[in-house]
Amino acid sequence: MKKITTIAVQFVFLSLLAMVFTSKTSAQTVDSSFLKEFNAFNQQINQEFSSFVSHNDSVFLLFLQNSWKEFEGKQNPRPVSPKPVIQPVIGQPLSPLNPEDSLVKTGNPDTTAIQGQETNMPEKESMDNLSTGKSFLFYGNRIQLPLSDIQLPELTAVSRQGIINYFLKASRSQDFMDVTSSLKSKAINYKLNDWGYASLLLKASRSYYASANEQALFTWVALLHQGYNVKVGYSNSAIYLLMPSDVQLYTVSFTIGSRDYFFVGPGPAPSSDEKVFIHEADYPGNKPVCSFIIKEIPQFGYLETLRTLLYNKPLLLNLNKNLIEFYRSYPPCELGVYFNAPLSINAMQKFDAYFLPLLEGKSDNQRVDLLLDYVQHAIHYQTDRDQFGKERYLFPDETLFYPAADCEDRSILLARLLSRYTKVPFIGLSYPAHITLAVNLDACPGNDFVIYNEKRFYIADPTYLGASCGMAMTAIQGETPEIIYQNF
Repeated sequence: MKKITTIAVQFVFLSLLAMVFTSKTSAQTVDSSFLKEFNAFNQQINQEFSSFVSHNDSVFLLFLQNSWKEFEGKQNPRPVSPKPVIQPVIGQPLSPLNPEDSLVKTGNPDTTAIQGQETNMPEKESMDNLSTGKSFLFYGNRIQLPLSDIQLPELTAVSRQGIINYFLKASRSQDFMDVTSSLKSKAINYKLNDWGYASLLLKASRSYYASANEQALFTWVALLHQGYNVKVGYSNSAIYLLMPSDVQLYTVSFTIGSRDYFFVGPGPAPSSDEKVFIHEADYPGNKPVCSFIIKEIPQFGYLETLRTLLYNKPLLLNLNKNLIEFYRSYPPCELGVYFNAPLSINAMQKFDAYFLPLLEGKSDNQRVDLLLDYVQHAIHYQTDRDQFGKERYLFPDETLFYPAADCEDRSILLARLLSRYTKVPFIGLSYPAHITLAVNLDACPGNDFVIYNEKRFYIADPTYLGASCGMAMTAIQGETPEIIYQNF
């Protein structure tokens, strides 16, 4: 790790010097002797970095040769619990629960969304020779790639040796390094998390490979060289890309050592009874897990879609359809990922203009009541099975985009609004048949609460229509919830 840090610091220093030497000035020239020293230093650092990567590649290949073992995958189905078919209303008996079953219904179209026009301009490329190369759209961003005659390795056989040969050729290919380094810089510019970067690589791989197997290998080698401890496996004629995650993913996983590796595409997932040969070898110095948590909104091209929420007065939201499409393709994760995801700037600006005048001068109790009532009434209720044909969690912008949402989606949206417009500590609660929130206030109209960290948190249920703070549905009264999120 000391070697990695030293080289990284040297590269930063090198970049700063390069910026000085390439700045536009006609009044100042660089001393030739100093420039000669700089060029020598530049060459030395490049040689050290190349040697460092080659050394790690050699170490990895040494272990890769003999580390293949057969593993059996396990399914990780998303938890599904019975939910009311109709939104529960305070003072009325609950509607029948919609139990978990095998019935799949066709999802309803989003009839309230209006598709707009793509307004982003292609960005200036960082590589000088890319202007005549291939390109593809990544959620509204035009990505330029090197020329179509670029030489990338090919997979010769779906086997241990075929995979090893691909890694060896890719690691020695300057074309491969140029492409993947350019894509890494794009990922940083677009503020992509680890999964976003993997998605970018997978999308780029389709510009060079028609085979899902080669797409998986392209992404695998690129991620290894960028510090991610990913793996690939093979079975019959398929190669699978596997990522270690910092959260639970609801997809097929394989336990290697003490860590689970999750299938993330491309192509179909391995069947539940399929045994897969996977390498146990780790690339030296790489991160143990990849992050699927979204800490900031990715910077995608803006494609406007409009959505109107009805309350005392209508609120017209302008959402980015490209962001919605990114969320639609996101691997299904545990609920904490959705609770932590921020709202987009566009949505937040509209909410600010709407709520700030209404909340001015109000106490935290009054703010909680208003926001709770808003989500109860402005978001139409529908179960995931009725809307999508399956259980599905929604990111906050998705809840605003789709015609309806169920209990966990409404709780996630309310959590974002509480974080934005109050200073009230709150927690997310998971009951066997319900997801809701609870807030830490001195008192509430109702008296339903849970004790957490020796503090009283009153139920704030965005699904229970008409219920004030402290009022819980009879279905969860007396039940002990699991704490799935906290904002303090």
